[in-house]
Amino acid sequence: MLKKYLEFFIKHSVITNWIMIVILLAGAVSLASLRVRVMPKMEIQGVQVNIPFPGASAREVEEGIIIKVEENLRGLEGLGRIYSGSQDGYGWVYVEILPSVEMVKAIDRIRNAVNSIASYPANAEKPVIYQDTMWQRVAMLTIYGDTDLLTLKRISDDFRDELTKTGKVSQIQSFGTPPREIIVEVSPTNLERYGLTVADISTAIRATNLNISSGSIMTRRETIQIRSYEKKYEAEALENIPIKSSIEGRTVFLKEIANIREQWPDNWFYEETDGKQTIDLHVMYGNEEDVLDIAKLIEQKIEEFETRYGGLIHIDQFIRDTDDLEERIFTLVQNGLLGLFMVALILSFFLNLRLAFWVALGIPISFMGTFFLQWLMGITINEMSLFGLILVLGILVDDGIVIGEAIFSVREREGKTGSDAAVAGTLEVIKPVFISVLTTMVAFMPFFALYGDLRNYTWQIAFGIVAALAFSLVEASIILPAHLAHSKALTAPPGEGVSSPLRRKLEGKINHFIQNIYGPILMRIMEYRWSVVAATAAGILVMAGAFAGTHIKAQFFPDIEAPFAQIRIELPLGINSEIASQIRDEAILRALEYGLTRAQPEDGYDNVILSHHSWMGGNTIRIFLVLIPAEDRDYTVKSFSDELSVALGEFPDAENVQVGTNSFGGSPISVRFLSMDYDALLKAKNLLKEDLRQIDGIKDIRDDTPLGTNEFVVTLKPKGDALGLTLYDVSNQVRQGFYGQEVMRLQRGRDEVKIWVRFPETDRQSVAQMENLKIRTPQGNFVPFKEIANYHMQRSLQRIRHEDGYRAVSIHANMDYTKNDLAVVQEELNNKIIPHVLSQVDGVTTAFGGQNEFVKRSTDSIKFTLILALVVMFTIILFLVKSYGQALLVIGLIPLGTVGAVAGHALLGLPVSFLSFLGIIALGGIIVNDSVVLIDRYNNLKRGGQLAPLKAVYTAGIQRFRPIVMTTLTTAAGLAPLIFQKSEGGQFLVPMAVSVAFGVIFGTFLTLFMLPAVLLIIDVDLPLMKETIRKYFRGSDG
Repeated sequence: MLKKYLEFFIKHSVITNWIMIVILLAGAVSLASLRVRVMPKMEIQGVQVNIPFPGASAREVEEGIIIKVEENLRGLEGLGRIYSGSQDGYGWVYVEILPSVEMVKAIDRIRNAVNSIASYPANAEKPVIYQDTMWQRVAMLTIYGDTDLLTLKRISDDFRDELTKTGKVSQIQSFGTPPREIIVEVSPTNLERYGLTVADISTAIRATNLNISSGSIMTRRETIQIRSYEKKYEAEALENIPIKSSIEGRTVFLKEIANIREQWPDNWFYEETDGKQTIDLHVMYGNEEDVLDIAKLIEQKIEEFETRYGGLIHIDQFIRDTDDLEERIFTLVQNGLLGLFMVALILSFFLNLRLAFWVALGIPISFMGTFFLQWLMGITINEMSLFGLILVLGILVDDGIVIGEAIFSVREREGKTGSDAAVAGTLEVIKPVFISVLTTMVAFMPFFALYGDLRNYTWQIAFGIVAALAFSLVEASIILPAHLAHSKALTAPPGEGVSSPLRRKLEGKINHFIQNIYGPILMRIMEYRWSVVAATAAGILVMAGAFAGTHIKAQFFPDIEAPFAQIRIELPLGINSEIASQIRDEAILRALEYGLTRAQPEDGYDNVILSHHSWMGGNTIRIFLVLIPAEDRDYTVKSFSDELSVALGEFPDAENVQVGTNSFGGSPISVRFLSMDYDALLKAKNLLKEDLRQIDGIKDIRDDTPLGTNEFVVTLKPKGDALGLTLYDVSNQVRQGFYGQEVMRLQRGRDEVKIWVRFPETDRQSVAQMENLKIRTPQGNFVPFKEIANYHMQRSLQRIRHEDGYRAVSIHANMDYTKNDLAVVQEELNNKIIPHVLSQVDGVTTAFGGQNEFVKRSTDSIKFTLILALVVMFTIILFLVKSYGQALLVIGLIPLGTVGAVAGHALLGLPVSFLSFLGIIALGGIIVNDSVVLIDRYNNLKRGGQLAPLKAVYTAGIQRFRPIVMTTLTTAAGLAPLIFQKSEGGQFLVPMAVSVAFGVIFGTFLTLFMLPAVLLIIDVDLPLMKETIRKYFRGSDG
């Protein structure tokens, strides 16, 4: 059946070529239609609930909103974990949705549960419920110049408008320009003079500053609408609003008792680039937008605007996120061409140039077929899908190499015609080739089952690999034999395409190596097979011991070399913006001074810090430092950051200072405490932080419960009660004067302008002013605050987090892997530190978070799939070899390949990480390929008593040496550029590439040298031992 199938496609080459043309055309058309992104498009499997509660403390938000929402969500079908946070003026709840549940139904259930709560506080705003879109950034732009902030804002708004009008960009986030405010400042003295409160003025403004519809009049001819347009949008227009005094009913205008102006908000931290005030624009793209098109559009608009404004402003692309993607595309093209060249070169050494060409043709055919399937599946061109193609590049030609070499060998050995040699050679190896490709595809099954966001990346890697392998199998089993059958590749002289003397010389050296070096070594190994196997096992045990004994470093995720250094300074909540700016300026100054010490004037760099940019998010200052290009320095950003951390020193007003980049998956050390008792949580947190400080190598210890602002806690005196005042009356009048009362929000174009009424800054600067504030009683009289109320000062809680209804506190820390090993630290945490902390607090439980939790949930998610993949692979191999022993032998190479993967990490100075483990999973399907080919040839030679086992193993090794070495060389060569690249995104992929490349190399050594020895032990020694034992016991019975 298979023979007829091959003969048909070889005979009817027109059909075969048409299949190839269809694949190439479909791929080319699909490639032109594929969208380009930095990362895969994905839907977030979670729902966010945001509820603003202006002016409320974190405790008020927790009690008034968060607990109620959590209780209503509890027990809803299809929900996973529920996380929440309460902070000053704001609360949020994040709900994980189980993968089996439709997001639309889940959002509806959550919306109904949240909106059914009837007891939200009066000042709380309406809950906002949504599934967030995974927006990703194209570039971060900084706009600055020698002009004022208002002009910068107008220009940045124009820039945003022109980008969005093109229809290619749908979201641009702007930072650095706070909303404008109209401030109505009225002094306590004027309030007392006219018998007013802040609330009275706010009410008057609301009552007169509005547009209102009053219905309509129906005349005989038409309907006439009755409307009033009295809303004022400018500060000056508010001056003549009448205010009715409670003293003698006198009416005054607002301008007579208050100062009215428009301004930027007080206490605002401004962004800067190289000391100049800036506005940031983060240009984003969604799932249906093309990142490279947007990147080109940005460059075009920057040039237009800088020309238009003639040097008044400058627009820089401070961060260009598409750089890595363009590098990935360049790497793919470069590796593809390099792979074609390497395959052709390697095959031309072993065979001839024409045969090399036809085998290498499998790469573009496989890629084009893959692009077609990716288009059908809605997969974009992104870093992950491209990595899958880069990873599989060297593997794609493996089946072609084996089939092409077999056809060539049959032609040379038996002298058959091209067509007959193509059929015979393909039939000789098609079964092991098919099995090898199938096992490789199965090995990537776990990539489709990983936990959470990681799966959104890995399944696209796996899909590209599986699709490419499927098309490579079609090409190798149909197209390649047909082309070789009608090609001069089988009839050309050995030296054609290369100078004949050189070709003959290379051929002679290769044959000499196989016959006179590899052959004798193989015979000696088989002769002393037990000793060699024992020595190899001992070496593997030594390697395993080195890993277990921490001689080989391990960590959850590798350190990623970022394109810039980053300083993060966490400040107390509510700190004055002037103090924060001083801290920022001092940090930049110290960093620049340190940069001077690393100057390289011979290379034209007076300072290794070329540029800096800073902003403040929440209560954390972030400073980005752009260093000189990597090729001009002999140190990494990480080593620079570590030294800069020491040079920066301490900042007394800061709660925490970190220098470095964010870790993928969270911090390497992350512990969560859960309890309903917040005091117990705080005690546990402090105990753990103290113990962590005693461990060498742990740095940047921090927690998620920083102290909040100082609170002025008010209680009412009996006199206040006697005057008819309530605590609400007193607190509200104090809050309205010192914090201010938001009157309304005006929509002025795209900007929302708030109107605030409050005291002038000079009347709200001290506690003494609070004590002497005059409070209006229900009778209209004014009495000092200190006569009717008591107060005390305390620090508030800035943030309260929940996890599944329990209060939660997290402690995070980073690792200096040069001083300690993560496995050692983790063991000490599990066995000593955590039990010691829990023994001193009651009602507290613990869980690990960060990278630890991420890796655990990821490994748990693929355990079943991993076992299933191994079982399927064993079954597939068993169909070919029909021997439990040989099938187990092949599967046994997978864990042994781990030794090569770990050795590769040690050789390159890389730590073994979870990403290395993913590479080892992929390695499992690749490493068995060569062994399957060799064992199948051995079984064929031994079948029917053609050759004795020893001669059969030797012959199989000699005959399969070339294809095994060629497939290894092409796989390693295809991965080499990836292993040594330095891009930020690509660094995640280096551990996977190292595992595969070095594992395959080590696996080849095992296949060529150890596998023959073990085959003889299984097929010769063990049966002899079994027979000897049987005879012994028979003799004993006699």
